[in-house]
Amino acid sequence: MLDNFSFSHYRFTLIPETTLKMPRFNKGNILRGAFGSSLKRIVCVIDKGSKCNECILNMKCAYTLIFDPIGINPAKRLQNVPRGYVLKPPLEEEIEYIRPLSFEIVLIGDRINYLPYVIVTINELGKTGIGLNRGKFSLNDISIIPFNPPLAKGGWGDFIKNGVSESIYDNKSNTVKNIQKLITGKELLEYASKMNQHIITLKFFTPTRIKYNPTGEKGKSKVVRIPEFHHIIRRLRDRINALSVAYCGGPIDVDFKGIAESAMKVMTKNVNLRWIEIKRKSKTQPIKHDQSGFVGKITFEGDLREFLPLIVLGEYVHVGEDAVFGNGWFKIV
Repeated sequence: MLDNFSFSHYRFTLIPETTLKMPRFNKGNILRGAFGSSLKRIVCVIDKGSKCNECILNMKCAYTLIFDPIGINPAKRLQNVPRGYVLKPPLEEEIEYIRPLSFEIVLIGDRINYLPYVIVTINELGKTGIGLNRGKFSLNDISIIPFNPPLAKGGWGDFIKNGVSESIYDNKSNTVKNIQKLITGKELLEYASKMNQHIITLKFFTPTRIKYNPTGEKGKSKVVRIPEFHHIIRRLRDRINALSVAYCGGPIDVDFKGIAESAMKVMTKNVNLRWIEIKRKSKTQPIKHDQSGFVGKITFEGDLREFLPLIVLGEYVHVGEDAVFGNGWFKIV
């Protein structure tokens, strides 16, 4: 199913030089916006008022290929491809940081080659400032996190805290070790085969906004506040396939209609979700963008075998709208 899929998982740790003021929630919006602006300043060679799609270097530009890959795939239905990275923002509700701040980035497929641009951009951000007060910081560490999750009760939280990650960055010399630790679809498939095949609980950490169109008619999609299992699987299926086509050399091997129909047989056993209202201001659009979504836990029961690989990968790539901001982040608990 996921034979072509691969990605790398990094954690960046920043040391504030002045107090960093961040919003209590949706810190991913701040990080993603600052990252895009800084990257564009570094790589852009055209006049400030010009548009990216008018630039002759558009199809080779690091900003376009990482941050704004509109139209890089010739297939009409894949013109608006998902970004080849996922941001996992800090989850704590602190609004002022004087201690280290960490966040994670997942680079997918061939976008792993653009890690140097990510590092240079974050270093530059340290000089220009980030957050509500443009606080300065220094890049203290970059760690690469391999795929070695425990099947024990502790789950991913304990796995990350247990220090399995490996530092690849020397902040004194500003050098990066050439260490590649790809996480592959084959690893995910093997892990999924050892999981509980009949019951699963998902915990959503960041607002998750999923739309479903029961009729298939254009413009009839509706936001789902309490998702059924097939709602999640449909969105994971489509997102993972789009990422695979754009960055991993081809589509995933799955019966699109069949897996959606099978997912409808899986039942909801327990729900403990709440809805969070969030609006994001956009620099490119006059109206506020709705990022509201559900967070919390939901348990499903049924024959889960064919869905588990998508769910395990979904822990990394997220599900639903605005995943690139960090929304739709969930883990199996």
